Amino acid sequence: MASSISTDKEIEKELLPLIRVYKDGTVERLLGSPIVPPSPQDPETGVSSKDIIISDNPYLSARVFLPKSDQNQSQKLPIFVYFHGGGFCVESAFSLYCHRYLNILVSQANIIAVSVDYRLLPHHPLPAAYEDGWSTLQWVASHSTNNPTNTEPWLLNHGDFDKLYIGGDTNGANLAHNLAMRAGTETLPGNIKILGALLCNPFFWGSKPIGSEPVEEHPTSLAIKVWNFVYPDAPGGIDNPMVNPCGPEAPGLATLGCSEILVCITGKDEFRDRDILYYESVKKSGWQGEVELFDAGDELHGFQIFNPETDKARVMIKRLASFLS
Repeated sequence: MASSISTDKEIEKELLPLIRVYKDGTVERLLGSPIVPPSPQDPETGVSSKDIIISDNPYLSARVFLPKSDQNQSQKLPIFVYFHGGGFCVESAFSLYCHRYLNILVSQANIIAVSVDYRLLPHHPLPAAYEDGWSTLQWVASHSTNNPTNTEPWLLNHGDFDKLYIGGDTNGANLAHNLAMRAGTETLPGNIKILGALLCNPFFWGSKPIGSEPVEEHPTSLAIKVWNFVYPDAPGGIDNPMVNPCGPEAPGLATLGCSEILVCITGKDEFRDRDILYYESVKKSGWQGEVELFDAGDELHGFQIFNPETDKARVMIKRLASFLS
């Protein structure tokens, strides 16, 4: 959570405009929306939500959402494992923006959502968030087996494990891509397969500018600063395959462990050209699934989360809901 910091403290490191870390260990998260409680029934959408613990060591929690249409029925619904944005260092599964957005998406798509509160910087550098993502997928998939450990009734009673989706926004979409890659080589409990990946403005980058990326400013771009901050020990730096899936050292995208991918882009997003390259690279890779590209128009990334009531946001959310349902 954001802290009230006195001006005489000494800064150890900072990543503006996201986070500042002081030498006394104090952390100031400079962006983000307030934490809000789950709701037995959201007044706008009728969606119910609750907070659950996935793991105690390391501690990993999530907020689960159930649409109104299925709260008293036994219909099986698609399961969407969602990862919020925030540069791996701000925001939360329990924050206002994320909570409001998933209420809308769950209502429109008629799905169950598991919004993961993965570990953040500065206390948990990458690959901690990636490991949390895989642990969550294992936990979700374990509900398809006769494993009585740490079960979640909403998944047991309402989840359709043949329709498992993963996705997120910006760094959350990056996380989802990397989980899809891992699922291509590792098995989930019950041999559950990921049906689809929803990647909204995924955080991809590389050492060499492409498309409209400015050449002179590229070495000092925010994307490089973010990656160096959140994963300082990444082999290959900004060309690590986790952030540059189209780079020379990246494994082939043909091994992606899902059947469908929807890549969403916006006109004012700095990752736009990277995301188009990713979409084209997946198409050419020999991957056997179906990949689609959706352009939401001349907007900043995350606009559908921050301002879901606008006309363009409604169109985008409708497209996302169609993919998930």
